[in-house]
Amino acid sequence: MNNIADKSYFLVGSKCFFHRYCDNGFKTKWTGLWRLTRKFLEYYAIKINEEWLSPNNIKTFVEEKETVKHIYSLKGFDVEESIFVPENEPILVVVLRIKNVSNEKKDLKIEVEIAANIKDWNEDWYERDYQITYRKNHFVVNSEKGKLAFLSSTSGNFIGYHYYKTHYPEGKLQKCFVAKNFLIEDKIGVNEEKKISFLFACDKDEIFELDALLKNYDYLVEEKKITYEKIFEENNFVSSITFLNDLFRIALTNLKKSIVDFDNQKVFIAGYPWFAQVWGRDSLLAIALYPYDEEACRSTLKLLVKHQSEDGRIPNFILVDGRIDCNSSDATPLFPIALDSYIRKFGNISLLLDLRENLCKIFNFYKKNKNEDGFVYSEENSTWMDSLEREGYCIEVQVFWQKALEVLSDFFEILEDEERAKEAMQLARNLKVNIIKKFAKRRYFADAIGSNIETINPLFLLVFGLTERQDLIKYIEENFETEIGLSTVNKNSSYYNPSSYHSGCTWSHLLALLASAQFKKMRIDKALDNLRKIYVKSQEHALNSIPEVWDSESGSLYVNKPFGREISSFIQTWSSASVLKAIDDMLGIEIDALKSVIKVSPKMEGEFKRVLKIGEDVVEMQITFKEAKVDVSYKSKLNKSYKIIALPEI
Repeated sequence: MNNIADKSYFLVGSKCFFHRYCDNGFKTKWTGLWRLTRKFLEYYAIKINEEWLSPNNIKTFVEEKETVKHIYSLKGFDVEESIFVPENEPILVVVLRIKNVSNEKKDLKIEVEIAANIKDWNEDWYERDYQITYRKNHFVVNSEKGKLAFLSSTSGNFIGYHYYKTHYPEGKLQKCFVAKNFLIEDKIGVNEEKKISFLFACDKDEIFELDALLKNYDYLVEEKKITYEKIFEENNFVSSITFLNDLFRIALTNLKKSIVDFDNQKVFIAGYPWFAQVWGRDSLLAIALYPYDEEACRSTLKLLVKHQSEDGRIPNFILVDGRIDCNSSDATPLFPIALDSYIRKFGNISLLLDLRENLCKIFNFYKKNKNEDGFVYSEENSTWMDSLEREGYCIEVQVFWQKALEVLSDFFEILEDEERAKEAMQLARNLKVNIIKKFAKRRYFADAIGSNIETINPLFLLVFGLTERQDLIKYIEENFETEIGLSTVNKNSSYYNPSSYHSGCTWSHLLALLASAQFKKMRIDKALDNLRKIYVKSQEHALNSIPEVWDSESGSLYVNKPFGREISSFIQTWSSASVLKAIDDMLGIEIDALKSVIKVSPKMEGEFKRVLKIGEDVVEMQITFKEAKVDVSYKSKLNKSYKIIALPEI
């Protein structure tokens, strides 16, 4: 791998994640071992016979499916450092394999330096103290925020002293606690290889349990391997377009990584490394676009309504300590849209029955807060562009409400509430008319009533089917697309700043949604080109990770945010879902699990394989579109029958 100094990676399980650079560096405040929004391990460093493993002696980096490997060349030694995060344990395992490649027997000294930094994501410097307990081959360091445990598979001794340390990764003042170094002394013969394992654990310090986990390393790796094999047995896409096949797998893997253990619930967070909270807007849009993993979707929906406000609002975000924030104008209308997508994909109508009162609250919230045009007002910082002083009647919020009302009407009909069903449908129709009428502005649409800024937000009119205007997508292509992305504001306006977070940067989820709309409008080359831009970015910094944003001109992942210049988030839940939706929209796939109907309407010729979950079933489809004819064959794991509606689109 080339330029490994600029590349990083994430190892993710449901209970913790590890972030590091491929050249072995811990270079930012976000690298290290985390459990959701709480950091535990700042860094570790390993010295072998007076030579530190470092960027100076790393030979190569290898990313495997379950583990990563840093491979070093030292004086007389070849060293392989394998790193692994299990799927269901809050631990990091490091396995060293040291081979004597000299022509003589050698003394072997391995020294490990370990720095704890137990803090929350929004902290830098703090005054808290640490306590540490040393035992044979392990220690536990703790503070009021939690515990970090260390364990070695090989006997050694703790030497020196522990101390507090300050340092400035990327100029950010950080405090950490450096434990006594752990020293292993041994001898190693010519061509002999020694294997030594270390374990780090977040808030888990029972030594016998940790020792069992370390001894069962091979089992844990195999368990994770099986987990990911199952994912691709149940969700897959194969075409003649290699980058698109790879992008599908990357997006699906990223989406899987966004499912975490959140207070013993399997739910979606918004992304890594600093969006490791449950965000209503992000998780609901992701479920609405591409409902993946029935349990995670269901648990996320139930968690959000558990914290629904009395007036019907769905939370903006939920922290694992129970704190919530409801300053979101879009999470509330996105909830019924996400629930509808979930039911269509998995057929679980019982959840609708369970959430009847919550849906009535959302409906009542809309009726109480709409104006005479049916528009709902957004307070400052309450839309997805929350870094801007943007308030008023914002277009995407009205689009979400229009779609939500249509869905609520269908729900109320299923629930045999005819009065509400009719009322919701009439409100949806009126709102659609008023959105098109009141927001229309020559060839484009206003970002908000009374606003002169042209933003990308009218794209949601196409995403949710409120307009079929061909000139709208052309206008977006002419005024928002760049060579490497899609600006959030008109690139020809004075408001455009290509590196500004919400005033010019490219957001990968919006670029994927544009590709989705382009597929539907038969602008195939444009759509593929935009998905290719996302794929390129997934390889540039954090390996096989779809980044949140980038500079629309330079392509840099360092962008200007309200609190300064900072690198993009590396894995974003709604970005992954948007990519997967775009690929399914290329195939024209629509699912209704309740009716056992699959619609397939490819937008480009070719042969495709698509495997997907429908309820409890796994359906494998072979799709061929040639000479204006669509052929679809399928196999059902549960031997179910489906009505296939195959429509060619020329």
